[in-house]
Amino acid sequence: MENTTPAFPKLIPLPAIQRPADIPVDTLAEVKSATDLPGRLLLGDLRPESFKHEKKGWSAEWRDADGHNAKIRYAGGLSSLELSYDGDEVATLVTAERFVELAQTIQNIHPGVWLSKLAEKLEARYNLRIFPHREEDAVAGDFPDGHLLSLVMPVPADRLMDLFDLHKKLQSDAAIRGAIDGYARYGFSVVNYLEGPNPAMLNHPVGLVLNHVNALGTPAAEMPLREENEEGATAWTLQRSHYVYVAHCYLRDAARFVDRLAGAGFIAAVDLAKEGWPSGPEFGAAIMPFGYEYAATNAWWFDRQGRRRMFYPRFADADERNRIGGNSGDIWLKALIRDAAKAAEYCRSDTLRVFAEGLSMAEGRPQGPAGRQ
Repeated sequence: MENTTPAFPKLIPLPAIQRPADIPVDTLAEVKSATDLPGRLLLGDLRPESFKHEKKGWSAEWRDADGHNAKIRYAGGLSSLELSYDGDEVATLVTAERFVELAQTIQNIHPGVWLSKLAEKLEARYNLRIFPHREEDAVAGDFPDGHLLSLVMPVPADRLMDLFDLHKKLQSDAAIRGAIDGYARYGFSVVNYLEGPNPAMLNHPVGLVLNHVNALGTPAAEMPLREENEEGATAWTLQRSHYVYVAHCYLRDAARFVDRLAGAGFIAAVDLAKEGWPSGPEFGAAIMPFGYEYAATNAWWFDRQGRRRMFYPRFADADERNRIGGNSGDIWLKALIRDAAKAAEYCRSDTLRVFAEGLSMAEGRPQGPAGRQ
């Protein structure tokens, strides 16, 4: 007999938010007025009134609505770049002759302190975790918009259309200054629920499965297992399947991007008393330096209260991402999203049916209408 169970699409691209670069002249030496300067530069937008002719060249500033700024002092071979993110300042000499060569300058500026400042700002407000940028790791960034970050988070299969709509809305959001791309991939992760401090529903295998399925609309990989570590602490381990939203944005836009996701209901404000999606810590987002989502394996972290551990064998797969082809028209994307929603509806109803049948058998009653009281 043919299997008619709805399937979850493995990979769903989302509409890109594009911001074409405005670079009127090729080299720094060609700049004669503010009209020759790029409209965006690393941490801000050009302030034409800041342009000044200097003794051996020129200077200009680019500023962001959140207070970040960049300044170039061009003086032939003795040029400098000054950057300020949330009050933390960095200055460096610039050897680039062409504007596009500033991409290499960006990759030589380590954003670890800036990412820490972003964490201080966002982690206190939202259900998310920001991974630090380690000193030994490569820096990802490009011209004209600077350092790149990645955001990952679980998304319910029946909320993907809302995510699609948000991407469409962001395309015309003037406050988002740099490009953003994103997609949803069907993957797996693990949550360890420490026995005792979690709510009663999350101290029972059936409750854990129902909590997951109701939240994300995708099946648990298997029934949760009760495990004990070397110190004698016990936890219930849930292996779960779900969609992971993977997005790439620039450091400059990260706080605004998170605000937009929160406004659309995908990231919750911090509320330790709330459970379920998106408030429970196992449904929180994570921000990390670009590339970590592909390179990091077996990443894990605890929630604020130390009650749960989130474990991702892998956030994303670069080869999988590269397979996203040109079939990205809205009609095709919406068809995939509808398939995911149908599969979620079936998953929820089928899970309830299976548990109801199991309960009926455990109570010694026959299954079906004849067994109803």
